Amino acid sequence: MKMFNAKDIKKTNQKSVWVFMLLIGMLALGTISCDEDDNDNNNTVTPVPEPDPIPEVPTGWLIGYVNSTPQGGVYYMEASENIPEETNVSNAVEIGLGARVLSFGEHPYTWNNAAGTLTKWSVDRTTLEFSVEGVISFASLGVSGNVGAETRFVSETKAYVQNLAEGIIVEFNPSVMEITEEINFGVPFPNAVTGRFIINDPVVIPESEIIVYGMSYFPGACCEYDGPDAYTIVVLDTRSNTVELRTDQRLLIGEEALMPSDDGFIYISPGLGQSVAVKYLDNVPAGPSSEFNVLRMDLDGNFDPDYSLDISSVLSKEFARAFEIPPSGNVRPFIVPNNSFAENWNDRFGIFSDFPEWNVVGVNYVTGEVEPLTAFDGFNFVTLPTTIDGQLYVTVGLVELDDNDAETEVSYLARVEDGFNFTLLTRAEGGVLRRLAQLW
Repeated sequence: MKMFNAKDIKKTNQKSVWVFMLLIGMLALGTISCDEDDNDNNNTVTPVPEPDPIPEVPTGWLIGYVNSTPQGGVYYMEASENIPEETNVSNAVEIGLGARVLSFGEHPYTWNNAAGTLTKWSVDRTTLEFSVEGVISFASLGVSGNVGAETRFVSETKAYVQNLAEGIIVEFNPSVMEITEEINFGVPFPNAVTGRFIINDPVVIPESEIIVYGMSYFPGACCEYDGPDAYTIVVLDTRSNTVELRTDQRLLIGEEALMPSDDGFIYISPGLGQSVAVKYLDNVPAGPSSEFNVLRMDLDGNFDPDYSLDISSVLSKEFARAFEIPPSGNVRPFIVPNNSFAENWNDRFGIFSDFPEWNVVGVNYVTGEVEPLTAFDGFNFVTLPTTIDGQLYVTVGLVELDDNDAETEVSYLARVEDGFNFTLLTRAEGGVLRRLAQLW
């Protein structure tokens, strides 16, 4: 057996110590490595999940309205998910005095009378906030004033604004808000200088690709008539941008709205200017043009020579006007005052002095029959006929005068059900609803 001496024991102990120290070092390195791993894990930033996107509003509705103020009518527009129960200026964009609210597709447009400018807006699909997308000015072409209310859009890239009294129609591209063509056709009635022109709501007829503008005239001075001697329409062919004036001697002054009927015709009724001219003025053209005929035209803008209805044979010549609402089953509402015209020119607006004394009747354009329409009880004006998804909407309202001739007014957006039955939707206190559109 080999014996260990003290020297060997010493060597063995030194080796054991060295191995022990090596193990300690390895453990230390492992511990440091683990600490570093732990530190790395502790310093790792956990990704914060992205918030869920704000959902888009499924439907977007636009309502434009005007509120009466001592300074005049102030225009507003609101966007909402559903048709609101009442207007709320705190949720609206104020457009200002002398303005109009329009729309086409998903975009609202606003017209500034004084500046002759049209502004294109976008509505955010999540927040319903408005933002300006573009502005175009027509003032340098002589187009300004309230003519912007009759702006008509044909497509995303073609629209028209006009000043018919000056013989001009302007085509513009609403997608880029640029003028594309100026159409001049001369002043239609150069001798009509004392009154004012009322441009009928133009009718865009997709079938024939034309726009029909009716031109009415309201006498402005006693006592010689200086207006047109026949009812006149302006027919714009949007394919060629050509303009044609067409007249019909069987009517002198037409109403303020051309109303297509479901029978495929457009009917034109006598307007208030017709009553005033015949009642108070001299030199009114004699013959058929001074009669109170209802006319009609086809969808090519041609007057029907075989049709006319003398409305004075079934209504008094002192009727005010047809309501701005399309016929239903060939029946058109007329608002008829119980009181008579004033005896002289200066008091000619006395017919308006007692609004509750007005009645509404329906006149059948085919048979000439007259029937009462009680759905209009409590209202004395109708405006804003617009069709959305096959459903007709109008504004019905009431204007009253107090002893100081101050006006109070309230209006309602109404959906027209069967015939002339209304479902009241949005209430506007102190103003009139002027625009309804479903943007998406």
